[in-house]
Amino acid sequence: MASTPVGRRLRQGILGIEVINRMNERESLRGKTFRALEVGLAGRGPIRLIHVFVILLILANVAAVVLASYPPYAERFGQAFWTFELVSVAIFSVEYALRLWCIVEAPRYRSITPLRARLRYMVSPVALVDLLAILPFYLSFLFKVDLRFLRVLRLLRLLKLGHYFPGLDVFLYVLRVQLPALAAASLVMVVLILFSACLMFMLESTAQPDAFGTVGAAIWWAVVTLTTVGYGDVTPITTLGKMLGTVIMLLGVGTVALPAAMLAGRFSEEIQARRGQLETLIARYIGDGRLDPQEQEDIRKLGRDLGMPDDVVDQIVAGQRARIGRTISCPHCGQDFAPPT
Repeated sequence: MASTPVGRRLRQGILGIEVINRMNERESLRGKTFRALEVGLAGRGPIRLIHVFVILLILANVAAVVLASYPPYAERFGQAFWTFELVSVAIFSVEYALRLWCIVEAPRYRSITPLRARLRYMVSPVALVDLLAILPFYLSFLFKVDLRFLRVLRLLRLLKLGHYFPGLDVFLYVLRVQLPALAAASLVMVVLILFSACLMFMLESTAQPDAFGTVGAAIWWAVVTLTTVGYGDVTPITTLGKMLGTVIMLLGVGTVALPAAMLAGRFSEEIQARRGQLETLIARYIGDGRLDPQEQEDIRKLGRDLGMPDDVVDQIVAGQRARIGRTISCPHCGQDFAPPT
């Protein structure tokens, strides 16, 4: 299998599947807790309801932060906001403690000691997000914190949604891979902003000393023009200034569109690469024309790890079945697993 980031994640996922397959019915409480927390919205029954409740709680926290910024609501419902914050922090704290306790069951940490596994998890981005969701509340008892600053930190709880939407992992991975290209595009934009501000200062400083009296003042105009925002509060009035403004606006369209095009292209490539890796695993499983329940569960689990919902995985299985011209069925009951094409 190709040595790519997706390939490595695929092999890690297969390793995790093999580890789970070796678990017997007497699985420890810690192992069950880990699987319940990791399955996310793909779980069934009470597990799914718990995850839906946590998602709604996160969204309710954001709504509470917005409403509490209005003085009338803050005065009238101040005690209710405080009680809701207390309950939310308690729930998020329990969730963080449970994740920290059971993370040693993760396949990627099975080769190290529990203490090292927990320490390594604590410094991971996803764990730091969970910590920042509760830490400001506890720090407010020890230090005097500006409520406005505390309110902004509470909005970080939105990032906890990354636990429940695997597709975010694809987006973050694409950002990480494209970071050098995005940095280069940002550098080009900074150069254009400074260059445009200097030229406009030369052309407009005499006619509009208040708006273009310094290069620093002209930077505001350059930023809103290159990003095509164009508030209209500062505009050139000289002929040469208007001509320069036209050129800068045209350059701004391409400059801003370039990073978006790079991200869109790389995002599409990553989705196709993940789909190809999943198809490889499916082809290996259905080579004999049969797909038992455990194999189908393995495929769906790996699909969720790669950010693909179950219905998409079933479509890929159906496509592979049509490609090899066989019926993929359970060896026990004969029932088809994949939906008909």
